[in-house]
Amino acid sequence: MKAWLADKFGEPLDVLALKDIDRPVPGPGQVLIRVHAVGLGLPDLMSVQGRYPFVPTPPVIPGHSFMGTVESAGSDSSFSPGARVMARTLYESHAGALAEFALANDFHTFSVPDELDDAQAASFVLSYHTAYVGLVSRGMLGNGETVLVLGGSGATGSAAINLAKAMGARVVATARGPEKAEFCRAQGADHVIDPASSHIGEALLAATDGYGADVIFDPVGGTPSDQAVGAIAKRGRLVLIGIAAGLPTLKPIDMIGRTYSAIGAAFPNRSDAEREQAIRDLDALVRDG
Repeated sequence: MKAWLADKFGEPLDVLALKDIDRPVPGPGQVLIRVHAVGLGLPDLMSVQGRYPFVPTPPVIPGHSFMGTVESAGSDSSFSPGARVMARTLYESHAGALAEFALANDFHTFSVPDELDDAQAASFVLSYHTAYVGLVSRGMLGNGETVLVLGGSGATGSAAINLAKAMGARVVATARGPEKAEFCRAQGADHVIDPASSHIGEALLAATDGYGADVIFDPVGGTPSDQAVGAIAKRGRLVLIGIAAGLPTLKPIDMIGRTYSAIGAAFPNRSDAEREQAIRDLDALVRDG
């Protein structure tokens, strides 16, 4: 089969090449999917560049999130050939979806709601399931609470804005520049902070009359995360999703004194019950528009 593959780390235009490789064979609990559409994002760029901690060595086939039709299924799989599905790839095993076919575990594969077209489904899996794990399963965001979404104009950030509004939360987002800020507002953000011109924590306190955020949804890390934590509310939850801007600086004494917690969130690491509940809730949101 054909696949876009990088044999070494570097800039995509320099190292990616269309190559012929063996078609993978699904093992137990896996499906082989004929790829129709791929959702690309920052983790794919970082993977090719060698900056993504979950892909420590080449080769790299980009494409973490995709959709297609099941070509074949391994033993113990619950999917049948021909099924229209969306999935997370086995990218950490050098097997992304920028190819004719891609493997996925059953646990990371989902039936596509009829309301989603191919392109929407390809980008839905990582963004909305990650947002769900961060806000619902780990962050336990409640109706009427305030959430700060860092990187609100990104795929996962914009999904978190959508989901948080559907949950009845007040949403503050960060985004650089007026176009991205307007995009966040269109997704449902009540207030947008531009980190290029404002200190995130100070601006958050100003926007919430000194209260801060009950939940910080953080796919960014680094300085933005550190600034935001300065305005986390008592008993708040810092939900760590990603490290696009580097590692945050966690201060245990500060966490003890201000009674907030830091929680890691990644949708592959959840229980069967959490997965099934996420499918029900997210499918309902899709049906309701």
